Amino acid sequence: MPKSLIGLGANLNQRVTVLRTATEQLSALPGVTLCGVSQVYETQPIGGPGEQNAFLNAAVLIESNHDPLSLLLLLKKVETSCGRTIGTRWGPRTVDLDLLLHDDVHTVSSELILPHPRMAFRRFALHPSCDVAPDMIHPTTGKRLKQLLDHLDRTENYIEFRGGTDQERNVIMDQVRKKIAHHGITLQKMTGKRIGESSKGNSSMWLMYGQPIDCVTQDSTIVSRKNPPKLVVLLEPRKHNEPHSESLPQLQITHSIITQITPVDDVMAAILAMANQPVPMKHLSLKGS
Repeated sequence: MPKSLIGLGANLNQRVTVLRTATEQLSALPGVTLCGVSQVYETQPIGGPGEQNAFLNAAVLIESNHDPLSLLLLLKKVETSCGRTIGTRWGPRTVDLDLLLHDDVHTVSSELILPHPRMAFRRFALHPSCDVAPDMIHPTTGKRLKQLLDHLDRTENYIEFRGGTDQERNVIMDQVRKKIAHHGITLQKMTGKRIGESSKGNSSMWLMYGQPIDCVTQDSTIVSRKNPPKLVVLLEPRKHNEPHSESLPQLQITHSIITQITPVDDVMAAILAMANQPVPMKHLSLKGS
């Protein structure tokens, strides 16, 4: 039977109880076998309204005879049963169940995108996922989940912004720089020789750092070593259902009236999701009371 990876999160009252209840309900779903439950992590909220409580995050691996859309509907029913109501995008929530992976399925529709479009660079998703499925393949990058987490741990702290004009990229990133500074992260545009795709003149690179550094030396080191970026941000959309052109984590930024996510907020949230280290809550478990 197909295996599915599901991410869990909660940051309102009785976080542990709610996540335990959701896990129990998942294991009781018809046609579902629970294969693994991660440890629990505490993570800081990213994006959305300010002054939110910290999240508890986890992941479960299941086998089922359900197709992705059927499974998604079942997850929504579990959310509702646990008290989830429609709220602000990236806002506080009683419980959140995200279908991250479903075997090697890659699909894009108005109802569901697989793999989850932001999981490849979100530590709060990758850390628990690697507890239960480190060797599961992320279909659009072709990387094992453990490799994606290693990528965030080992690569230099810079992102590459592709598409649009240099002015368009600078306008977005200047706003991101101002907002992200409140989180103790500094952005500096790199001035060294372009790397790879950058030689075409349709991209720019930005260093990210939390402590004072020698930006010129760091810039030169990255260029000389040809180190890949942590994340590639795409301003111009890929064609519908077109897979990633490379194995690096990518963020396609869009502004949608439906999602209410601006490019500035999307990029800032991505940086925070890479920078914020989840804290293992070793005294907590979702496997029992």
